Parts: sequence; structure tokens; C-alpha cells
Amino acid sequence: MATIRYYLRNKAANSKIQVQLSISRELKLRTSTDLVVNHIDWSSDTNLPKQNNPENKILTKQLRELSNYLLNEYNSDFTAGIIFDTNWLKEKLNKQFNRMDEKVNDSIFLNYLAGFIDFKKSIASYTDCTIRKLNNLKDRFAAYEKKKKKHYLIEDISGKILIDFKNYLIVDCGLMESTATRFIKNFKTVIFDARNNGKQIHHQITGFSAGNTNSEYKVFLSFEEIGKIKDIVTLNEDWNKAKDWLILGCYLGQRASDLLRMNKRMIYTKTDSEGNSFRFLEITQQKTGEKVVIPLHDEVENILKKYNGDFPPVFATNSGSNSALFNRHIKKICELAGIHDMVKGKVYNENTKKNEIVETEKCKLISSHVCRRSFATNFYGNKMFTTPQLMSITGHKSEHMFLQYIGRTADDWAMQTAKTFREISNQKIS
Repeated sequence: MATIRYYLRNKAANSKIQVQLSISRELKLRTSTDLVVNHIDWSSDTNLPKQNNPENKILTKQLRELSNYLLNEYNSDFTAGIIFDTNWLKEKLNKQFNRMDEKVNDSIFLNYLAGFIDFKKSIASYTDCTIRKLNNLKDRFAAYEKKKKKHYLIEDISGKILIDFKNYLIVDCGLMESTATRFIKNFKTVIFDARNNGKQIHHQITGFSAGNTNSEYKVFLSFEEIGKIKDIVTLNEDWNKAKDWLILGCYLGQRASDLLRMNKRMIYTKTDSEGNSFRFLEITQQKTGEKVVIPLHDEVENILKKYNGDFPPVFATNSGSNSALFNRHIKKICELAGIHDMVKGKVYNENTKKNEIVETEKCKLISSHVCRRSFATNFYGNKMFTTPQLMSITGHKSEHMFLQYIGRTADDWAMQTAKTFREISNQKIS
């Protein structure tokens, strides 16, 4: 016959009361009820609180009701063939006291985020890079909760909490403001997904702005600077390959992870209705899974001819090492090309072990990402190309994202339109 008995966890002013369900001599289930009592008010004879004040009388009533409930549930589940273990006992306690298990309650932000990540892993369009960012958010917010000593429900996360979390990322974690801002943007994405799935969210979140990501520090190479790079003469084989890859990148508009795996098998020819032939390169971007088709610029064709119609050799067989070597070599290439303008940008500080915004020579700020940004920025300024045309090559899904990427704002767009209006007016006058 199953029996119930209560114990104190320790001798303290707020000692937790534990419950033990003894099913047999071998099977005894024990866990905490999370109810507390002062140990001096505990009776070792009855294994219940002493009846010396109203609070203890209420507590005793709760425990007796719990005993009756557990025994009834045991009898019901025994006939149904349920397996009894500590998890069974915990679930019954949660049900009796109307508690939600923190491990499964998806109204808790971190639990929802974990489910969100698991779901996104099953979708082909979500890449390893995106999953890493979400896992990084989960780890950072878990550390934040540990500092605050509490778990946050989705509906409790207000603009004030997002600001405090962002400050925590900057001050405690040593992240740059632009990096912390990206965390907050990803955070909002998860909260809005929760809202779309019926969760209540705080009213401040909808209009909350995470801030900008230092668009004024976006570095690109102008056509003039690309021309200087083309003129470099060096006997270093790796530098020559890096020079060619850099020029290719500025006219193909792709990330290094896609650029450095290009080969001639990706190139095809297509003829229009008038019989004109054009060459294109088709590639599926690793980061986004987006398929892009890129018309080959004359500068691209000129470099391909140097390698018998193919792309230059890479620097290493490992993709990570390949990108690292490319980054290292193109800094030297830009230094040799005389790209020494003083500009502001992110530089890693070996002493503080974090990125800092400093004013330095432009060649020192060059990285592989300059390829895609140079393509987008240079051709955006040419009225012969529409923004959607460029977006179809870079893989950006919205004009807002594209303009943010190249560091352009609504004011820049308005100025370009104003100049067009002026040109139209001048044509009418003449």
C-alpha cells in the first residue's frame, strides 16, 4: 500500500518541505514541494507543522490535501499501467499547485527561444550561421538571467529590459555597440515570432528601436581604388592571386564564403531574342541558401582569361584557412596600392581582446567583406542600375536591408532623387 510522508530538507528558518511517496520497500519517490516552514514549527511526531499559529494550520491543510491528491492519482495511474518515477511525482505536484514546469513552459523566453532554434534547424533556408547567432543569443541571455537571478516570461520583456540587456552586452561582455544592437534585433525577431504564435508580448516592444549598427563605419573600395589595385605588380604568387580574387569580388558582389568556391562549372551562356549572347554565373549562397545569377562584367572576363577560363587557385583546401589567408593578403595588396586614406573603422585591440572604433589607414580595415559591399555601393550610385537589380545579385531580400548594408539612408535616396529632378528641369530649360 502506498504511503505519503513529509520531511524537512534542513534546519532553517525557511526550510523546504519534501514529500516522499513510498510505493514499496524498493520504490520510494522523493522531491521538494517548494512549501517552506520554520524548522522550530515542525513536529517530528506527526511529520507535519505544529498547530501553534494560523499559518501553520493552513500549511497542514495544504499538505493533507496534497497527500489525498497524490494517493488518488497513484491509484488511478496504477490501474492504467503508468510508470512511477520522480518526474511523475513532480508533474503531480505542479498540477496540484497550478504550477508550470519551467523546463517545458514556452511562455518563458529562453524555453521559447530553444524551441524556435529547434524549429529553424529543420528549415533548409536557415543556415548554420543563423543558428549560431540564435544559440549565441540564448547563451548571452541565460548569463544575463543568472546575473539577475530570475527567469523572464515573454510578456514581461519590455523596452527597459532590452535596454538593460544591451548595456549588459556592452559593459559586462565587452561587445561593441553595433554587435549588441544585432543581438537586440535578433531578440525582437524571436519575440515577434512568439506573438505570431499567440503569445502575449509587452506593449513597448512593437515600437522599440534597437539602434543602428554604425553604418558610418562601412568600408568599401571605389572604382578609382580598384583601378590602383589592378596596376600593382608583384612577384609574390599569393599576392597576385589575392589581387585577382579581390577584383573579381568587387564585380561579383558575393561573400568570401561564396566567392572563393566559384569555378567555371558555375558559368553558362544565354542568348536573348535578338541573338545576343551573355555569360552568367549561378551560385547558391551558403549563408542564406539564396540562389543568385550574376552577369559577368568585362573585368571578371579579363581575369578569367588569365586562368584559361577558370578562377584563380585558392590559398588552402580548408575553407576557414582559405578565407583567413585571403583576408591577410588583401590588406597587403591595398597597402601596396597606396590606399592610405585615414578613416574610422573597427580594429581588434590585442590588449583589451575586443574590437574598437579607431581612426586608421583604410588598407588596415580591408577584409574579404569589402568585395560585396564595394559592388553594392559602387553600382548603387549608377542610375543605369535599379536597386532591385543589385539586390538580385547581392541576395538582399528588402531595399531597407540593402540600403542599411551599404550605409545609405532615406536622406541619401532623397538627394539622388533631387539631383534627378534638377537634371530634368535643366533639360526642359535647354
